[in-house]
Amino acid sequence: MQLLSRFVLAFGLIMIIAAALLLGKDVIDINQLHAVANANRSATFPSPLNNVLITFVLAVAGGFLLGLGITLPRRRKV
Repeated sequence: MQLLSRFVLAFGLIMIIAAALLLGKDVIDINQLHAVANANRSATFPSPLNNVLITFVLAVAGGFLLGLGITLPRRRKV
């Protein structure tokens, strides 16, 4: 069981690193699209970048808390 636990932990870390890299790429793409969209407008509109970053932080925090809740023991040994 310890081998499976370490495998799942390593896989989870790889997924978090991949998500962070994809987030970085998305931030660059959003900034470019926002600049192009605002190029020929007289009034600017808000960038969706903040919503993407908030969603990412909530997803990581939720995944961490879910994993922590699953691994915590149910009963206290006496």
